Amino acid sequence: MLGRAYYESHEAPMALQCYHEAIECVDTTQKDCDYNQLSRVYAQMAQIFYDQGLYRQQLESDKQAEEFAWIAKDTLAALISNEKQGVAYSEIKMLDSAVCVIDNVASKFSQYGYTTHATISLGNILHILINLGEYEKARRYISIYESRSGYINKNKDAIEGKEFYYYCKGRLSIVSTQLDSAEYWFRKELEYGKDFNNQNAGTLGLAMVYEQRHIPDSAAKYYHYAYAMNDSMHAQKATEEVERMQAMYDYARYQEEAYKEKEKATQANRKLLVCFIILLVISLIASWLYIARKNVIENLKQMSSELTSTREELAILQQNSFSNKNTITEKETRIKQLEQKLGKYGKLVYFGAEKAENDLLLSSKYQIIRSMAYKGQTFQENDWIIIQQLICEYFPGFDDFLHSKLKIESVEYKVSMLLRMHLKAGEIANVLSVTPPYISKISTAILANLFNKRGSSKDLAKEFSKII
Repeated sequence: MLGRAYYESHEAPMALQCYHEAIECVDTTQKDCDYNQLSRVYAQMAQIFYDQGLYRQQLESDKQAEEFAWIAKDTLAALISNEKQGVAYSEIKMLDSAVCVIDNVASKFSQYGYTTHATISLGNILHILINLGEYEKARRYISIYESRSGYINKNKDAIEGKEFYYYCKGRLSIVSTQLDSAEYWFRKELEYGKDFNNQNAGTLGLAMVYEQRHIPDSAAKYYHYAYAMNDSMHAQKATEEVERMQAMYDYARYQEEAYKEKEKATQANRKLLVCFIILLVISLIASWLYIARKNVIENLKQMSSELTSTREELAILQQNSFSNKNTITEKETRIKQLEQKLGKYGKLVYFGAEKAENDLLLSSKYQIIRSMAYKGQTFQENDWIIIQQLICEYFPGFDDFLHSKLKIESVEYKVSMLLRMHLKAGEIANVLSVTPPYISKISTAILANLFNKRGSSKDLAKEFSKII
């Protein structure tokens, strides 16, 4: 009610604000929701947008008005809102859409028994059909309009405010080369239609008639009148536009103030939410670090136990060193490996996995390997030895993992090492002289075999990065 009062007082921004507040009060989830009233609020908003020349906003509001009118089972209101959508399409120059909407709504008007409404709807697109060149359809509709709208009497005189009918008749007469008839209709429009649109249309119509008759002086005169009226109308529209913009600016400023107040009211809740998210992230990171460090310590213990038992076995073998020469050599080699790995595990425990990754990236040997992969050079036997050394030195746990799961020197073993060293699938394909799809296929198989998961080479690399 307050919004309507503002509208009648020509205070469009305040009316819109009241309508928005009314809509916010509606709970469409409730069974007793007044959809009928809600539909009318949207319809009144659409009218304000139309008056302001904001046709796209009008279109959206009329769509909402139609939707809620159907829910409220108010057929006539729904069809009227649908009809106004056709008018909006016409104003934004979507003429085909306008014709489609009006044709459809006119059919529905007739279907539900609103014959007069249907006829009047067809009258709204007469000028559009003529501009689109659909003359036969326009003639058919204008005949219906004359006989059923109630706006045209038996003498073909239009009631006040519907003089556009004369312009449509004149245009169709020109198409039929009935120039005397066309002149009659355009002069009738000038005589009875005193508003700008009719005066301008009638003048342009006469200019077209004289142009068809090849009387250039008269055609030029009426074209000049039409252009003069257009200039005057543009000036008037510019003034109205300034007024509309000022009104909408005031409305926007009012909305901005309201928004600021709302932001202040919710700021505390936002801060609490942000703090909660930060604490949650910190907790997750701390949990991950704890688990990772626990795994490293466990590996350290296992390695230490293996080293002790290997040393004991070596001591026994050395009692008969001649017959156990080869076995002794293997044990000594394994002891060196275990000692080296123990040192690395100790660093991980005290300095973290991040340091191992950073040290690898700074390694000159790694940079050489990475450069070769980037250039697409095939790795030789010596290069694979360097890669094996880098894996053993910086990721001892991963080295053990591969030894226990895959065959050394196999393609799967090599692909796994290169993925752990952050090489891309395309680079791996180059250094192995195979195709990228082949690497993708192998990676998928390794991921399924080792981790019982499905995914790509990126997913496999992500799983490997967890193993230090």
